Amino acid sequence: MKKQILMIIAVFGMTLSGVSQNTVTVDVNAAWVGYANIFDPATGGYVFGEPWGLADIKTVVDATGGTVTLQPNFNTWGDGTDPFWVNQTTGEGAKTFEGNSYVEDASLAGSELTFTGFVDSNTLDAAYTSLAFIKVFNVDFSVLKIETADLVAGESFELNYTNVEAPDTTVQYGFQITGLNADPANESALGDVVVRASSLSVGSFDAIALSVSPNPSDVVWTIRGANTDIVSVVLFDVLGKTIASYDAQGSSVSINNTGLGKGVYFAQVNTSIGSKTIKLLKK
Repeated sequence: MKKQILMIIAVFGMTLSGVSQNTVTVDVNAAWVGYANIFDPATGGYVFGEPWGLADIKTVVDATGGTVTLQPNFNTWGDGTDPFWVNQTTGEGAKTFEGNSYVEDASLAGSELTFTGFVDSNTLDAAYTSLAFIKVFNVDFSVLKIETADLVAGESFELNYTNVEAPDTTVQYGFQITGLNADPANESALGDVVVRASSLSVGSFDAIALSVSPNPSDVVWTIRGANTDIVSVVLFDVLGKTIASYDAQGSSVSINNTGLGKGVYFAQVNTSIGSKTIKLLKK
């Protein structure tokens, strides 16, 4: 009996070790796609769902800045006279719009998956929800397994999918904004969420040698790479709001800070061997 139990444990252990593991992050160079699910806000009932372009969902993938910006949907409003989309009595959106922006990769099926990223900022109105997700479907999309995490400004997120099963065929990872479709006139007031790739591991981080001078500065910061060329720099404040982005072609880049208020800023320096974030002081 003891021998049989040991054999079962050994086989089970082999099965676990046979499942591969992959890690992905917010890759602005990946093939991002959009999908909209529409619901009745009064009943919660499902109305329809179909592929939508990222621009129609109101998602912007910025390859230069290394960010993905997520917003409520304003595309459906039109001139405000269509009762399907606009409540003609209240003047508010008539549908709950779930905008999904994601990367789909069937090659990840059959393996455990970790999805990581960093939330630069989240100024989204409280009436809307924002999530990172991993979705795993079977071949006819009749079964959905999902892992989610809230998007909190200034914090990293990490999702782990471990419930690997033979019917898994399609894997999606990305983001979701849900709430009433909105009037474009309120676009600025309703805010957005800006996400980017996670920071590098400590080993990769330490491999990038950067210097900045003068720091503090009241005119210009000059950032230099000692062992790599600088490709671009993204400047953001302590709240994670992106201030500006700069392209670079060489081992140094200069940032004029005369228009900035006194305080602490951060620069994500993207180089030919990876990225590193440094603190800048404006005096």
